[in-house]
Amino acid sequence: MQMPSEPSRDANSLALYRATLEEAAAAGEFLMGKLVESARQSLQSREAASRDFRERDALALSAKQLRQFETQLCQGYPDALRKAFASSVTPKVVAPVQSIDLHFDQLELMDESQVVSSVALARLQQSALLEAETSLAELNPLICSTLGLGAVKPERNPLRPEIYIGALREVVEQTRVPTPVQLDWIGSMSVALGKELKMLYATVSQGLRSRGVVAAHYVVTQKVLSEGVGRGVAQWERGADQALNSGVSAGEQSVLNLESLRQLLSGEMEPVKPQSRMEQFAQQFSQQFDAGERWNEAPAGDFDATVPAALEALSEMKQVKRVVQSLEQWHERGQTNRADTQGHIQALSREVVTLMVDNIARDPRLLAPVHRIIRRMEPALLQLALVDPRFFSDKQHPARELLQAITHRSLAYESVISTGFDAFVDQIEVAITPLLNQDIRDAQPFLGALRGLQQLWDRTDLDARQAYEAAIGMLQRAETRNLLAEKVARSIEADPNTADVPEVVMDFLCGPWAQVIAQARIGGGATAAAAAKYQALVSALLWSAHPQLARNNVSKLTRLVPRLLGTLREGLDSVEYPATRTSAFFEALMGIYQRVFRSENAIAAPTGSAQRDHVIKDGDPWVAPQEAKHSNFMEIAAEPAPANLADAKAAAPLAPEHPGLESVLDELPLGSWIELQVAERWVRTQLTWASPQGTLFLFTDSFGSTKSMSRRSRDKLLATGQLRLISGQPLVDHALDAVVQVAMQNSIQSKL
Repeated sequence: MQMPSEPSRDANSLALYRATLEEAAAAGEFLMGKLVESARQSLQSREAASRDFRERDALALSAKQLRQFETQLCQGYPDALRKAFASSVTPKVVAPVQSIDLHFDQLELMDESQVVSSVALARLQQSALLEAETSLAELNPLICSTLGLGAVKPERNPLRPEIYIGALREVVEQTRVPTPVQLDWIGSMSVALGKELKMLYATVSQGLRSRGVVAAHYVVTQKVLSEGVGRGVAQWERGADQALNSGVSAGEQSVLNLESLRQLLSGEMEPVKPQSRMEQFAQQFSQQFDAGERWNEAPAGDFDATVPAALEALSEMKQVKRVVQSLEQWHERGQTNRADTQGHIQALSREVVTLMVDNIARDPRLLAPVHRIIRRMEPALLQLALVDPRFFSDKQHPARELLQAITHRSLAYESVISTGFDAFVDQIEVAITPLLNQDIRDAQPFLGALRGLQQLWDRTDLDARQAYEAAIGMLQRAETRNLLAEKVARSIEADPNTADVPEVVMDFLCGPWAQVIAQARIGGGATAAAAAKYQALVSALLWSAHPQLARNNVSKLTRLVPRLLGTLREGLDSVEYPATRTSAFFEALMGIYQRVFRSENAIAAPTGSAQRDHVIKDGDPWVAPQEAKHSNFMEIAAEPAPANLADAKAAAPLAPEHPGLESVLDELPLGSWIELQVAERWVRTQLTWASPQGTLFLFTDSFGSTKSMSRRSRDKLLATGQLRLISGQPLVDHALDAVVQVAMQNSIQSKL
């Protein structure tokens, strides 16, 4: 079984970890047998209790199909578990229907069957977690210990329930039976799965302890803000009783669930139109009747042909009066149904808006005055949601963009006393005042407020724009040069004459001098005179530094050295290589030459020089002084580390332990906010540019000041606790995702 990438640890722990997973996977066949038996008994009990012959037939057919596929399920589950274990440490993005962690924007793209599947899997996951919670808490520290982790990270345990559920779903899908049957099987297995996992975890824990595994320790950390904020998420965590009454006024029952929310987003929640010919006739008749028009004065069209035939039939049956009364009653019922549907839509819209606003207004990353602004906007947002359902489905809706602009820009300010925050609040107050004093009939008032703020901010940011664009240009040039320099360095290392050359020379050629050649090629093309001259120097320098070749022709070396030194200085000046480093290299180089002139043994290159890697390290490109100056490039080595790292982390409530945060940072969208510790103080800044190769990053604060760094520097700051993530996902999207979580919980609880 191919294991995922694992942290460094001793061979015994690695072997034990792999053996544990293999034993758990092999036990999958027995486990599936237990699940199938539980599902079969459930289906049979339901069939015996049913009084509907169609339901009994369906249950009998489902049980028969389960018997047919039992062998396939039992044999396929171990392999599915092996596959799931192998990818569990580095989870990939999964389809919405495979996880309880749904996003608001995903829900619109789902159909009804996917929603049902999501709820079924979520219910199964919740049931299994509740049943196996205690034994899982005992297993997590032991598994983490075999992974070489000093602290418990439950998400690193490949045996966690969601992994088993994912594998279960995969093997059930492979049977190709209808989706309702698949979901019925999975639902019937839910109780047994929790009990079986509970026993499995206890057995695995006992086995690990018997082999001498010492449990890792639990660490109390701050909760990651990206997991959710506000009342919606609090209700998700506290349970269904509170979730069912979330976002609604006293005495009003929640109408929010996953399917109704999906229908709201997809536009399906509209009054049902009559479909039959009689209903169509009745509707048209009713419309004409309500308009006070006489039948013989009706406008020409299909209705003309329908009315005589219908009247003839009614006359023959002597039931004109009764049918007219029935039509009137049908019309009243239709109006009532439409009113009920409309009322349901309005209630759902109100609940979603209320929850969304509450989540934003409770987000601890926003300051109290911003919370109050969002609360004040709630009545206008409620009015808008009732007349414009696009507010929920369109991320570019002016109202959503206005909310996002306000909340996102406010993250630039660390506290209410931050410079410029009062002016920012005043700007927002002026912009939203018209929304509070008029009836909202469409999105225009929000669009006006948004455009006004954008124009104001564009004028404010204009002065910093030129410096920002200059910084980007410098960093783009730096990355382009570094990519070319890496190719140059690799070609130098491939030269067979480098085997016995001192390492100090190889480091120079594959580092600074590769930059010189790359810069010359960028400036004048690969065949330019300067580039050709600097490239030719490589062979000359390799010859002069060779411990044997130069000694065999000292007179040639004597003539060559002045020209070498002149060309070296010229090339290094072209990239503004620091004078101190230039002097240090020249001193080392002259030491090599002096040994040759004195006929002394030259400095030998270390054995195995072909294995050396002098190429520019990935994620750590060299930035020239002018490039560093224009982009305020951060040399991390010059930044003092915190005197007390524990104190630094304690003072950083928004920087909890987060596994895989480096990969998360690599995927951050532009506009994300972070905080950096610079000169013993925290600076809040925004990711505004990343180089195409992801080696350089540019950050801009609320005043337009920039800071740039390499990926390696960013990772060093992260490792030492000097970088913390404030917000990656837009706050409005985050608040709406929390609404989906509440809807999911409501859906689960409604069928438990």
